Amino acid sequence: MSYRWGLFLSLILLCACDGSVRREGVPDALLQVERSDVAGNRVWVLEPDAVTVYDRTNRRRLRRVILPDWVLAGPRDACAPDLVLDASGAAVVSSNVLPVLWRIDPQRFEVKQIFLTLDRDTDKDVGFTGLVFAADGTLTASGATFASAWRIDLASGRATRMDASPAATRCETL
Repeated sequence: MSYRWGLFLSLILLCACDGSVRREGVPDALLQVERSDVAGNRVWVLEPDAVTVYDRTNRRRLRRVILPDWVLAGPRDACAPDLVLDASGAAVVSSNVLPVLWRIDPQRFEVKQIFLTLDRDTDKDVGFTGLVFAADGTLTASGATFASAWRIDLASGRATRMDASPAATRCETL
């Protein structure tokens, strides 16, 4: 297979309806969730083994941040994990297997693990994808292993399951 054909096929496989990365059939090495922080002039990239932060202007690498105890399920088992930026420019990263988030401080690049308490589905493997901050600062997420929608309170570490259409909360499969 030619390099161009392989790259084209990889790009098709990475498209997801929620704007995040879809990994079904794609090797783990291609996990790359990229978010741009215009105000901070940075690009944050979630990769299989770390989060890398780049300068937006010249793409120079500023920092590589290892997430302690980060767990990643394979593409056949769950939707891809996600990364979102909050109003302060901090990155919030999900596991697609466990109810844990990692918050990376935008100035010191310190990592804080946030262990979430679920209000329901405590008998399931619950990880998150599709992280989105609403205008009021509320963090919402989709379940990465089964169709579900969640409201997450970062301050208290509580995740509350919301009633939602399963079709809207589950990543596509091939």
